[in-house]
Amino acid sequence: MKKVTSLLYLCLALVCVLLLPSSAKATHCAGGELTYTWLHDSTYQFTLHFYRDCSGTTGAGPFPLCYYNAAGTSYTAGNMTQISGPVEISTGCPGYSTRCASSASTLPGYQEYVFTATVIMPSQSNKWTFYTYLSARNSANNYTGQPYFYIDCTMDNLNAQGQSSPFFSVKPVPYVCINQPYTYNNGAIDPNNDSLAYEMISPRSINTFTCVANPSTTDILNTPTYNLTNNPFPTGNTFVLNATNGQMSFTPNQSGPSVVTIKVKKYRSGILIGSVLRDIQIVVLNNCSNIQPTLGTIASSITGAITDTSGRILGCAGQALHFCFDSKSTDTGARLVVSANNAAIAPGSTLTFNNTYADSVNTCFDWTPGLLDTGVRNLVVIVKDSACKPPGILMQQNFIIPIYIAPITQIMNDTTICPGDSTTLTAVGGSVFTWTVLAGGSPLSTLSCTNCKSPVAKPTMTTRYVVTSNNLSYCNRNKDTVTVTVVTPAPINAGPDTTTCINNSLQMNINLNPIPGTNYHVQWTPSTGLSNDTIPNPIATPTTDIIYYVKVTPSGLGRCASFDTISVRVLQGYKLYTPDTAVCAGSTVNVKLLGDNRYNFSWTPTNGVVSPTDMAPAITPDTSHLYTVTASYPGCRDSISEFFLDLQPIPTVYAGPDQTLCYGDTMTLQWTTVSPSSYPNYIYDWNPGGGLDDPSKLHPLFTAVSTTTLTFTASTPAGCKASDDIQMTVKKPKFLTASADTLLCPGDTAQLRVTGDAVSVIWTPKSYIDNDTSFDPKVYPTATTDYTVVGRDKDNCADTATVNVTIKPMAVINLPDSTTIFPGESYQMDPGGNCLYFSWFPPLGLSATNIANPIALPGVNTRYFVTGTTEYGCWVKDSIDVFVSPESYIDVPNAFAPGNGPNNVIMPVHRGNVTLKSFVIYNRWGAKMFETNRLDDGWDGRLNGQPQPMGVYVYMVEAVTPTGKRFYKQGNITLLR
Repeated sequence: MKKVTSLLYLCLALVCVLLLPSSAKATHCAGGELTYTWLHDSTYQFTLHFYRDCSGTTGAGPFPLCYYNAAGTSYTAGNMTQISGPVEISTGCPGYSTRCASSASTLPGYQEYVFTATVIMPSQSNKWTFYTYLSARNSANNYTGQPYFYIDCTMDNLNAQGQSSPFFSVKPVPYVCINQPYTYNNGAIDPNNDSLAYEMISPRSINTFTCVANPSTTDILNTPTYNLTNNPFPTGNTFVLNATNGQMSFTPNQSGPSVVTIKVKKYRSGILIGSVLRDIQIVVLNNCSNIQPTLGTIASSITGAITDTSGRILGCAGQALHFCFDSKSTDTGARLVVSANNAAIAPGSTLTFNNTYADSVNTCFDWTPGLLDTGVRNLVVIVKDSACKPPGILMQQNFIIPIYIAPITQIMNDTTICPGDSTTLTAVGGSVFTWTVLAGGSPLSTLSCTNCKSPVAKPTMTTRYVVTSNNLSYCNRNKDTVTVTVVTPAPINAGPDTTTCINNSLQMNINLNPIPGTNYHVQWTPSTGLSNDTIPNPIATPTTDIIYYVKVTPSGLGRCASFDTISVRVLQGYKLYTPDTAVCAGSTVNVKLLGDNRYNFSWTPTNGVVSPTDMAPAITPDTSHLYTVTASYPGCRDSISEFFLDLQPIPTVYAGPDQTLCYGDTMTLQWTTVSPSSYPNYIYDWNPGGGLDDPSKLHPLFTAVSTTTLTFTASTPAGCKASDDIQMTVKKPKFLTASADTLLCPGDTAQLRVTGDAVSVIWTPKSYIDNDTSFDPKVYPTATTDYTVVGRDKDNCADTATVNVTIKPMAVINLPDSTTIFPGESYQMDPGGNCLYFSWFPPLGLSATNIANPIALPGVNTRYFVTGTTEYGCWVKDSIDVFVSPESYIDVPNAFAPGNGPNNVIMPVHRGNVTLKSFVIYNRWGAKMFETNRLDDGWDGRLNGQPQPMGVYVYMVEAVTPTGKRFYKQGNITLLR
């Protein structure tokens, strides 16, 4: 039972470990701060600066951004986005790398990561809390274990919409030496110039790992060992925090890192409107050889300011400020380097350093604060000793020089109003104000009050008001003057509505009479067609009817503007649609012109024009003319258009007398005439034009192919035309007939014939013909030939015929002169060639006499004759002698090569019937290699399956022929490999 219980406890413990966040064992969190910046409307950007101890695990995040309002409604913006890092913020001296650069280093090192998220606020509340967290801080002296990291900030967007949180201008992590006094300031700055207050709070750990309202947190500062008043970490109760400027001073008495959390609260008009936390480590080092420097203000160097009893430097808005201070070390080997957060707290200020890298550095601060740069400005001076003595860290000391910029009495900005308007004058820089007026303006009674902060002024003319306050500070500026300029609207007159024409320019003028000392801005709308829409007298070239509006604004004051309008009607002109036109004599052209009938129209010349003042008259020209129309309107340029009327004649034509031609003859049609002949642009056309060389010529060449009626037409480009016909009669001869095509074998002769009405003929070609003028010549060509005959009748018209004489291939047979057969053999004829039919003689001993390849088995020597005929009837003869041998024949080759070739086995060869008695092969030592009595059996060069070597072998063969004759032979065989 005990074993079961122990196992159960072990399983529960394992489950608890597994349920922890994945980064629960991380030991790298060294602090950070969460701030916000207003972007626009209800949109804010949140920025997390996270500081990582390089001795712990690598990486950073993820960081969720959670938030909730005073009503307890919670939201989440998801995980924040990393935008930079890691960047080391605590570098070692040359030759002394930190843990960020080398894991083997003993010097602690820290890196900075930056994350952002953008939030659109869902509603307004007097307190929003934003927070984030990460598991496992690293170890520290003033708490136990490894609690979670938690940081937050607050915002009031109900009473202070659009505000941004304070931010820190000094980077952590401070390194200090044990038992040495030290001062440090985070350099908090408020971008809205609100009041800041500082307090220490306990570092916190979160207990809830989801986004909820009022998450459960735990203060992790070890109490009562440590307290938030004078000992938030091991300092021996020497810790002091200035709640006004955030300066910390202490003397550490225990080495190692400690965590402190400072809360910066933001007030406006006494109301808390936000806060931020900075959770950082302070690293106390042993064995320091550095001596902390000191800082002293040189009072005699202050100009443009004074100092008060608390050590503040008091300056004035708008007044140049200058002071210097010394940073000193009692160590003559010190090499001091000075920097400050002046760029953040005093925009535009400069620092000048003298004697840098010595044991004493003089630094001078110069700044001219603006009128709004009032209030407390804490200048944090950072002094580092770059001599880099052991332990190898750039040690630094932070000092604070509080600066207060006092306001001066001022009336907020000169202003301009229109007659009858009023404006509120607001004075700043004091609590009691008295108003007066300078001579030359409206009386003091134009102010609603004379002893208030913000009177309402309603002057009738430009007036200078003076305010005097009770602000009698060292700045000695308790009086200011403001000018209220009363601007009179300009009297303008754009004139009466008018009419102009398209593409015509019109001079506009509003007759502006400027009042001296007043600047006027002129604006015409729309700007369409205007040469300049910001001058009183632009040139207008509108294209359509338009109304122009003009606005004249004095001194940039829109509500004092004057207005006028002018309507411009635009005559759109006209469009002449009649193009250059060619017409026939006697034709009338109706002009097509569309336009504004308010124009006056005039046509020139008036020849043939029915009404020269009509917009679109009818014109019957007497000759060719360029007609011009002019449209006029008072005040507009004349508009002129024109077109050309080309008057063309109606021609008279004669094609010529009818003609008769033989087929194939040609004739130029030279009798054709066209009148009037003076017109140069006639267009000619013959139809049909198939027998003409160019149907567009006046006198074309005609080729007689068939009887045709030709129509000749002459026309002008305008279509003025006339036509005439001519009959062309063509005689087509059909009187010649030639004999049919024929086939010939080589060397044969053919008889050709021609009949018909021809009185003479001539044949071509003239080769291989016995008479080329004969009506029945003989031809004997050697190759296929077309013979053409041309005959002429009594009218000398020609007719033609053609006879094709085709020469077919010569008959060919290829037989050997003779062949020999042995007893028991026959011979099959193989004549070859191109013959299709065969006849053999004598028939004795042949298997057939009418085929190409009969088998011959004669008993005696015989000569066989064959006649071969092709499919075209061409024939040829040949013969072959077949000799009959009375005895058979046997022999043995003298070499062979075993393997896969054609001569890989050695055996006897024979002709005729033979009976093999024996075939024996010996090697040169007489050993028998092979023996057989079968003719189709041979030696493959092996003995008992083993290949025999190359060389000469001896064979012996014995055989018997059918007649009983015995055959003996022996010799040498060469085996090759």
